Amino acid sequence: MAKPVAVELKFGLIIGIVVVATAAIGTVTKWKEFYELFVPGGILLNWRFVFLVVFLAVIVVWFIMNHFWQKEFDRHEITKKDRDNLRDALKISENERLTDVITGIPNSRSLEKDIDEFFSNRLNKKMQFIFIDLKNFRKVNSKFGFNKTNDLLRTIAQTIYKRMRRNEDMYKYSVGDVLNKHEKESFYRVYPGGDEFAFVIEGDQADAIGFSNRLVAQFEEISKKTIQILGENIDLSFHCAIVEIDPRDSFDDIFRKAEDCYRISKEGTASFTICWHPNTIEKVLSKDTKKKTDYDRVRKLFEVMTIVDKDYE
Repeated sequence: MAKPVAVELKFGLIIGIVVVATAAIGTVTKWKEFYELFVPGGILLNWRFVFLVVFLAVIVVWFIMNHFWQKEFDRHEITKKDRDNLRDALKISENERLTDVITGIPNSRSLEKDIDEFFSNRLNKKMQFIFIDLKNFRKVNSKFGFNKTNDLLRTIAQTIYKRMRRNEDMYKYSVGDVLNKHEKESFYRVYPGGDEFAFVIEGDQADAIGFSNRLVAQFEEISKKTIQILGENIDLSFHCAIVEIDPRDSFDDIFRKAEDCYRISKEGTASFTICWHPNTIEKVLSKDTKKKTDYDRVRKLFEVMTIVDKDYE
C-alpha cells in the first residue's frame, strides 16, 4: 500500500504562508514587473496567470489531501495492528484449546481434528492408532495426590513426546474433551480418568508393534525417576490397543474398534498387556517382519490378548 508523504499540516501551512508572503512582497515591491509578467495588458486569461493560479491551487489541495490521506493511513495501520493482534490471540487460543494443560502435548480435540482432517485422508499410506492406559494409576493418584501425579504425567508425556519420530504423533487423551459430544454410554464414559495417551504412526501393524516395544523401554526408564517425583519407586506399565486406521473411518469409528481391544487388554494380569485389531495380524507376519520388529521380544514384554468372539475378516 502506498504511503502518504509524512508532512504535518502545520508545516504545510507554514510553507503556504511563506509562498503567499513572498508573492505579496514581490507584488508590493515590484508590482509593475509582476503585473506585466502575469497580466500583460490587463488580460487575466493568459497562460502565465492561469499557470500561477493552478500551481498555487495544486499546492493547497495537495497539502489538504495529503493531510486527510495521512489520517486515513494512520487509522488503517491501527486497524491492521488490531487485526494482527486479534489473529495472534485467536492462534494462541486455538493452540491452547488443542493442547493439554497438564502435559503440554496435543489433546483429544487435536486428535479428533487430525484424524478427521488429515490421517483418515491418507489413502496411499497405512496409519496405525495406538491407545495406552497406565496400569493402576488411580491407586497412584489416591496415594500420592494429584499434584505429584500430574508432575509424573507431565514427565511421561514429555519424555515420550520429545523422542517421537517424524512420522509419529502423540496425544493426551482426556474424557472431558469428548463427553459433551458423545451422549451415549461408551468407551468415553466407561474409562474416565487422565492417564491415557494416544498415538498415530505411519506404517503397518508391525511398525506399531515396534513402537510399542520402544514405549516399554521408555516406561522402564521413567519408572526410575518416580523416586524423585513421588518420593517412592513405582514400576510404571500400561495396557495397549492397536488399530489400523481405515481411510473411511472417522474418529468415532477408530475408537469403537480400539474399545474392543482395550477392554480385552485390561483383562490381562501381566505388567504390560497388548491387543490389536485385527487379531489376524499374527498369522500374516512373515519371519523377516517378525525379526525386524523383534516380535519375539513383544511376546516376552507383553501379555498378548486376543479377541475370540469378534470376526475381523
